[in-house]
Amino acid sequence: MLYRKGLNAVTELEDINDHLMDGLEFCQKIYGLFEKVRCGPNGVERLRLRKAKMDKKLIEELIPIARYIQMRYGHGRKIRVRWVDGNQNYDASLLSSGYLVEKQFVPKRQYLEVTAAVHSNDHLARFHLNKEGFVFGVRGVEIDRKTKKIVSRPHVYTNWEVHDEFAELIKKRIEKKANIKYPQDTLIVIQCMLDMPFADYEWEHMIKEVRKAEIGHTFREIFLFETNFNHFTTLYGDKQQ
Repeated sequence: MLYRKGLNAVTELEDINDHLMDGLEFCQKIYGLFEKVRCGPNGVERLRLRKAKMDKKLIEELIPIARYIQMRYGHGRKIRVRWVDGNQNYDASLLSSGYLVEKQFVPKRQYLEVTAAVHSNDHLARFHLNKEGFVFGVRGVEIDRKTKKIVSRPHVYTNWEVHDEFAELIKKRIEKKANIKYPQDTLIVIQCMLDMPFADYEWEHMIKEVRKAEIGHTFREIFLFETNFNHFTTLYGDKQQ
């Protein structure tokens, strides 16, 4: 449990849950919570393993919401956000105001859904990294059938192999989310859990492969981002709600 002068982390989430607040205040709270976890007891381990609900919500839901708000909040558009920890078919609602709303470039109310494009071995890689202090990458991680332990072996990628594989992961996430009924003016944020840094041209190649699929969807926008080099891209569908 993380403590903050008498207030635990669960209380901090309760202070955020279902409360309408300014977007920048939301970002400040979320990034502050991240630093408290990181600098607290077993902080790095908590962020890697995400065993507790709060740690999982922080990495896989709250930070992606904050990243989107950071990219959209500015002159001409102020954003208020309400994050809801529940079973509804969205993760947060957004209320925008300002010039861009007045000119109808963006809707006043939007809904935001968060998901992740991530390799199926990602959790094994994180556990191995936390225990052994290194990992060769998601493709070389597996559970040894004899010892039942997680092992990591080097895997050599060729040409655009790793980028094309990740493009497939993104396309599958979009296709899956496109088949779910969402409120009008819903946008989706996809956190790309890359296990290695992508240079600008490599990220652009991956995005190009995703665009080529021309996946039909009714999302107002699809916001893709990753944290290694702070890459981000917005995809817009031909069919709008």
